[in-house]
Amino acid sequence: MKTILQNIAISLLTVSLLWLAGCAVNPATGERHLSLISESQEIQMGKESDQQIVSSMGVYNNPDLQKYVESVGMRLASRCERPNLPWTFRVVDDPTVNAFALPGGFIYITRGILAHLDNEAQLAGVMGHEIGHVTAQHSVNQMTTQQLTQLGIGIGMVLKPELQQYGQLAGMGLSVLFLKFSRSDESQADALGVRYSYRIGDDPHELVSVMAMLDHVTQASGQRIPEWLSTHPDPGNREQNIRANIDTIHGGFAGKNIDAEVYLKHIDGIVFGDNPREGFFRGTTFLQPDMKFTFTFPAGWQTANQKQMVQGISANKDAAIQISLSDKKTASEAATQFSTQQGFALEPLKSESIRGFTFRSAGFTATSSDQTKLQGRALFLEHNGAVFEIVGYSAQTAWSGYKSAVEQSVNSFDKLTDARVLNCQPMHLKLVKLDKSMTLQQFNQKYPSSIPMETLSIINQTDPAQLMKPGQFVKQVVGEKIS
Repeated sequence: MKTILQNIAISLLTVSLLWLAGCAVNPATGERHLSLISESQEIQMGKESDQQIVSSMGVYNNPDLQKYVESVGMRLASRCERPNLPWTFRVVDDPTVNAFALPGGFIYITRGILAHLDNEAQLAGVMGHEIGHVTAQHSVNQMTTQQLTQLGIGIGMVLKPELQQYGQLAGMGLSVLFLKFSRSDESQADALGVRYSYRIGDDPHELVSVMAMLDHVTQASGQRIPEWLSTHPDPGNREQNIRANIDTIHGGFAGKNIDAEVYLKHIDGIVFGDNPREGFFRGTTFLQPDMKFTFTFPAGWQTANQKQMVQGISANKDAAIQISLSDKKTASEAATQFSTQQGFALEPLKSESIRGFTFRSAGFTATSSDQTKLQGRALFLEHNGAVFEIVGYSAQTAWSGYKSAVEQSVNSFDKLTDARVLNCQPMHLKLVKLDKSMTLQQFNQKYPSSIPMETLSIINQTDPAQLMKPGQFVKQVVGEKIS
């Protein structure tokens, strides 16, 4: 009993000391929070995660647009409560409607949401919102909550040792739960976005228009829900709350900037939607025009095209096939590298020739990090100046049921010869300056777009029947949609 009470006392004393040492008033929100993470640790976490974001999503290849977004971001950051963070702003090469922030001042905005915004004030509102998550330390606060909760679980295990079996499970769940922004976080970030955009001279009312646009994307048939709304939960009455925040500003809005023309000229020509040059699916067949190959996954499997690999997962999620590029110069070197991984046992390599390709392949067994026994087949080949690594596997106990389908799929790798696919190009935004009044419907008749009228209406943030004025810039989407 004495030991239990001593442990409880030590744990409670630890919490008290942490509170006294780490509790501080946040200058952006005026709230007092306990933080177990120092600013230097916060910055380091952001830097490490930034490398992963750049590697997995890619930075959009338009230096002028990157500089423009960075200039708007730095203006906002200079007027926030944490101007000395190593603020970093990136346009990522992703078609989804999204923006997000990492601790330490790392802000990301997708080319997808840029195509949907209508002016610089809207961009400032979105980026100000993300800066608000950093200045309010929402992620840091969530991580601190997680650590304290883990400490609480530890105390509970002292009192009730039978809880020990749930400790690891609880930790895994909490790490996901507490790192999601709450609705109150979202409302607070909206308020800070209003504050920062007003401070740099932009009209914060435009953030209301952004929320209306996101709502239209959500409601549109056939449209994916904006990633921003899936990662940033809607606090409810969002537009009303933003207007209420604007009403608290002391000062007028005369002369506040919108800067539509400046903004639109910077996104003129931006890639719209998925870029087929990075590969796309027709059913379960993947076509890659830049690398000039096709590959077919088993029927009924879920597929995904990622920056670093193409992957298929079985319907039961107990088998997978992935294609990636090796950093080795030859297929033999790639096979050797694969076989030397810890926990892998590769059968003797065989050389096979199929459709003009010479493959190096072998069966293998492996042990995963959670000690699951895996079995599969690995194949290595050289094509179009690159070395490909194709790996199919499942749990060893299920391999006999997947072996035939996996091997058939692995052997489906072939050269891409379809001229239409080889020459495909992504769709782009094109700005058109109206020479006379017309509705968006009339505009689409005169300047046809490659997207449905509903989508055209959303990206122009106007009703199809609303009359647009001479001299106004309107977005058109040009290029052939390949699917």
